[in-house]
Amino acid sequence: MKIQKKDDSLKLSSKKTWKNYYDEEVKYLKESEIISVFNEMKNEFHKMLFQFLFETGGRISEVLQVKFSDIDFKYNKVKLLTLKRQNKKVIRVLTISNSLINKILLYEKKKSLASSDYLFSKKPNGKAISVQAANKVIKKHILNSLGLEYLELAHPHTLRHSRAIQLLNSGVNIMQVKSILGHSNIMNTLIYLKYSNKDLQESIIKANRSIGLF
Repeated sequence: MKIQKKDDSLKLSSKKTWKNYYDEEVKYLKESEIISVFNEMKNEFHKMLFQFLFETGGRISEVLQVKFSDIDFKYNKVKLLTLKRQNKKVIRVLTISNSLINKILLYEKKKSLASSDYLFSKKPNGKAISVQAANKVIKKHILNSLGLEYLELAHPHTLRHSRAIQLLNSGVNIMQVKSILGHSNIMNTLIYLKYSNKDLQESIIKANRSIGLF
């Protein structure tokens, strides 16, 4: 009886770990939709938040913990603490664009913020805006630009999904996307492959041909 219980437990564990990722559904915005939302935003703070979320693919809770001291302005790098790792301190170092760096520098100067301040704070020595406030900002701009039919996609995590798929479409490999997103399990990243417009079949054929397999 004990052996049977052990076997059942292993089966359950296996199912949880190696889930069928084709059953997963991801809601995301296309590149043209991301650009449309971004271009219609007038508030510079909101634009900085939107662009930072998209470029880093960060979870909103991770992004709101970023301080100016986490940004390397010389090399366009930002450190993001991965929060969904039990009892582990995992830091992702990600590259961000000159455009985003410039927005951050302008905001820092405008608000007289210091390196010890949170990036998404409104005043020196202040707290970062709340998750609820960030959700409200993203929801507002997605709906204003794309309409009420996008209500289900009007939240920060949509930008994370959208970035993952956009990176794959741009030729970034799946292991690099896993690293950028801070996934501990590759299965969490594989779900994005079915939304990529890259022809994986053609890539396999090309790889086979390169070593004489036809």
